[in-house]
Amino acid sequence: MLDVSLYDVKDSLINNLIRITIVYPMTRKSHFRLLQEICVTLSNKDVIIIPAGFQFDGSSAPRFLWWAMPSYGDFFIGALIHDYLYQTQYKHTELGYKEAQKFADKEMLEWSNAVNNRNIGKIIDNYLRYLAVRLFGKKVFRK
Repeated sequence: MLDVSLYDVKDSLINNLIRITIVYPMTRKSHFRLLQEICVTLSNKDVIIIPAGFQFDGSSAPRFLWWAMPSYGDFFIGALIHDYLYQTQYKHTELGYKEAQKFADKEMLEWSNAVNNRNIGKIIDNYLRYLAVRLFGKKVFRK
């Protein structure tokens, strides 16, 4: 099992320690599959384990926007963690749906910035993705 935190995620990605594959055929709910179990220390110090085989869609932009906002890229680990938190409705019984979704969305921004903060364009991209999930994620989180 691979242990990952905000502080060492960049090294894990650079060294190709996090292994993900594309799922065929692609469906609305899954484009990618995690090939190994990952132990993640979240920003609030909670630890989650994302199991091998977990399927997710990366960044959930509509297909017609993939030219500008592809579903994969430097922010990918943030999207993986975000999708896991959404699919499991992480902490919704403790925090309520609204706050649990807000935590998952902020977590995506934190992890994306930890990896994808090379220039102002990347930082803006991270923030735009964050705003999109804040605006449109409510329906998906409560499914």
